[in-house]
Amino acid sequence: MNRIANIAVVLAGGSGRRAGGEVPKQFVVVGSRPVIAHSIDAFQQNAGIDEIAVVVHPDHVERIEQMQREYGWSKLRHVLTGGAERYHSSMAAIKAYAGREVNLLLHDAARPLVSQEIISSVCSALTEAEAVGVAVDAIDTMVQADAHVLTHQLDRASLRRMQTPQAFRLSLIEKAYARALDDPEFQATDDCGVVKRYMPEAEITLVKGDEENMKLTYAGDIPLLENILARRERAKTNFDNTNPNSRLSAYQKRNLRRAQLRMLDILKAIRTVCDNNHITYWLDSGTLLGAVRHGGFIPWDDDIDICISRQDLPRFVEAAQRELPPELFVQTPQTDPTVRMPMCKVRDLQSLIVEGSDDFSKPYAKGLYVDIFPMEPWPDLPDALSRRLARGYCKANAILHCQHYYSWRSVAELFYFGAKRAVCRSLWAICKCVVRGRSWYSNILENSGNGNRHLATTIFPVGSITFEGETFSAPANPDRYLRDLFGEYGALPPEHQRTGHAVFFCTDLNT
Repeated sequence: MNRIANIAVVLAGGSGRRAGGEVPKQFVVVGSRPVIAHSIDAFQQNAGIDEIAVVVHPDHVERIEQMQREYGWSKLRHVLTGGAERYHSSMAAIKAYAGREVNLLLHDAARPLVSQEIISSVCSALTEAEAVGVAVDAIDTMVQADAHVLTHQLDRASLRRMQTPQAFRLSLIEKAYARALDDPEFQATDDCGVVKRYMPEAEITLVKGDEENMKLTYAGDIPLLENILARRERAKTNFDNTNPNSRLSAYQKRNLRRAQLRMLDILKAIRTVCDNNHITYWLDSGTLLGAVRHGGFIPWDDDIDICISRQDLPRFVEAAQRELPPELFVQTPQTDPTVRMPMCKVRDLQSLIVEGSDDFSKPYAKGLYVDIFPMEPWPDLPDALSRRLARGYCKANAILHCQHYYSWRSVAELFYFGAKRAVCRSLWAICKCVVRGRSWYSNILENSGNGNRHLATTIFPVGSITFEGETFSAPANPDRYLRDLFGEYGALPPEHQRTGHAVFFCTDLNT
């Protein structure tokens, strides 16, 4: 006799607003991944699960498909759309698998900590039972009440608290919902409740749940989920003593989310200064890409980039020095003369980040930061010439600013790249005077890298975008802006390239 296939259905069709912010709770990032990704991962990893389906709001179908490419969920076969009520999501899965003899394991996406033991117990019970629930003992005294008056104390020995997944033979749950939808007084609770009420003859087998299989409901639940995930990560980390970097890598992975949230706090403080002083800013580079593709940080990213126009930057520096909290420091060549690169950053002095080119012989601030790139109009030059001048200058500038040790080659580089930088700078200055224009905008020459530029209409007037549940300013046309920077930005880099910039970071120097 062939085994009946077990289909895990991750239900994420609701708005999930009680967890706070604009991002639905199933997409809130916890432990460097969205909540729903943890839930899907759990079923992907379990040998008893044959297939996965996800039910989401129509607006998030493309997002799930993108996440599937990113995380490699080979068992995910269907991305379905739900409705206004939870039972609409269950019905979407029932209809999708109609005509097949399967078991459906219906699981709330907002329970990201479901264990392999729970999933395996449910799959095992389904070999005999047609309906299986997951439950934990009621440990508090349970009572009935009329308004604010206790009317009856219940025997908690017979009481349980239900969790998910809740699993059913498709024919059973299909029949239960058919009866329910014919009932004008139908009010859905959970799926076990529907079966119990409309198929009372069916026996629902209960398997043991876990207190950690909690549901993200309110914003206050997020720190608890973070702590549990961090503890699990520490427990399963298998250090390779032959690899001297294994412990550092594990540390970075465990603490990345804390670093991201600290940088988010810096960004929010910058936003406040800009709003108070009517200074225009917008998200840039990987931060904007993360907002568009992930609704927040790129999962492996460890920095934030924004832009402010060059003419507004001095005003921002002055206001930020006056208005930022004392632990935040505006770092420029003027405020921190030993700084390695001539850029503007807002640093958190209570943290530390080490990057490959840092010079620890110099005392410049090295806390977690937000990069602020000054943007200005570029001359209306042909694209190839504009890029050649910018790339030539930036390459020379980067070589001249890196650490050098005495050698004849260093002496030669000093003269060659010093001359090259001077020539490129002079030609650029001439072009700005002779070929004036306001059509193009980009970083100042020192920060322009590959010479990418944007039409001014791509940036202005700035709009808004959601990043980590917060609203920030963004270019008027984020899609065009990202294409100017990255080309086809929807494609994910290979797994080995999904790394951040930092060699090491510490999120709190006070502990």
